[in-house]
Amino acid sequence: MNTLKLLFASMLVVSFVSTGCLKDQCAETRTFVRFDPVYVSEAQLDEPISVEAPRSLRNPGIVYSYKDYILINEFREGIHIINNQDPENPVSESFLRIEGNEHFAVIANQLQANKFNSLITVDITDPQNPVEKFRVRNAFNQIWEDPSRGFLVYYRETEQVQEIDCANPNFNSLRWSNGNGGPIWIDFAVAERFDQANIGAGNAVDQGSNSGIGGSTARFTIAANHLYTVSDFDMKIFDLEDPCRPSLANTVNVGWGIETIYPFKDRLFIGSSSGMFVYDMSDPASPRFLTSFEHARACDPVVADDDNAYVTLRDGTQCEGFNNQLDVINISNISSPYLVKTYAMEHPHGLSLQGDVLYICEGKYGLKVFDATDPEKIKEIDHKKDLHAYDVISLSSDHILVIGKDGLYQFDTSDPRNLQVRSMIPVIQT
Repeated sequence: MNTLKLLFASMLVVSFVSTGCLKDQCAETRTFVRFDPVYVSEAQLDEPISVEAPRSLRNPGIVYSYKDYILINEFREGIHIINNQDPENPVSESFLRIEGNEHFAVIANQLQANKFNSLITVDITDPQNPVEKFRVRNAFNQIWEDPSRGFLVYYRETEQVQEIDCANPNFNSLRWSNGNGGPIWIDFAVAERFDQANIGAGNAVDQGSNSGIGGSTARFTIAANHLYTVSDFDMKIFDLEDPCRPSLANTVNVGWGIETIYPFKDRLFIGSSSGMFVYDMSDPASPRFLTSFEHARACDPVVADDDNAYVTLRDGTQCEGFNNQLDVINISNISSPYLVKTYAMEHPHGLSLQGDVLYICEGKYGLKVFDATDPEKIKEIDHKKDLHAYDVISLSSDHILVIGKDGLYQFDTSDPRNLQVRSMIPVIQT
């Protein structure tokens, strides 16, 4: 696990309020995020999963559809398993506690999920009684160990307000710490924390009932009987010939600032903070680089079809950019991608493409629906403003899932110009 990414990818940036000065005294009042390092023991890293009674959504992460079920990550705590046979009345069946979990995907009833930096396989054939089958320890990046405190797994963020006198050495500083390896504070003038730090499991093309479908802000996805995961800089490929016992087949260096992964047919589209990379997976264990398309630094979920890739760029400190836009990139000749057109957006996050209908999550600005029949003349046809949306899954031409800060929505999209809510599972703060 890359601790620096955990620090910076989860930053909530808030307003820098005021600075006052009178004679020899001055002070500034800050609203900021404090980052406290979280350490766990080796026993905690290795502890087994547990199954609990259903619980409310409190801090939802990725959403994933598998057969008649919806799986929702409770950030760094585990996974809600929800029976969705009746989309008008989804029923929570259990909560799978997996400490440190942020990403997952499913194939052949086998849930492939991270537990801190390990990959675990959980049989969810009986969703009320999941069973851990296998574990690949240290499958992902090594985590740093402090002999006196344990393994540093992430930083816990809390919002605070503090007045700092100008005599304080941290006065007028954007980033500071107590100097003793303890908490770190970060304070910036603009931007917003992207919920759950780019968490997601790709807006994957459904490969039949054998695997599931996730959203566009992917770091885990399954294609061609392989699990593909991306970290900040590399892609790991796990062979799923036996889904109960995944094995690491390859590690491919992709670049830096890698954020998302999306499979379409025999290609992998990888989004980074500086551009889009395309890999050929004709040989699933050894994806081959095909091409790239550079853009201004920004967060960039991506989806694609045969002819075009659709990339949303979003500003914010975590995204290191100042752009809020949709880029349409022609990929009909994959060796020579080119920009078709750029469309202004408010604060775009995840997106999904269903035929000629494009759904884009605009964070606190809601969900937008576009007619993308002509990529050079994309037109907005509906806008749901009364929800927060950061990722969307299109299950069919008449059914989408939308996840955001306020919960999970299911929409009837049979008329894309007038979406209708089928059901909603709210976030409940306790």
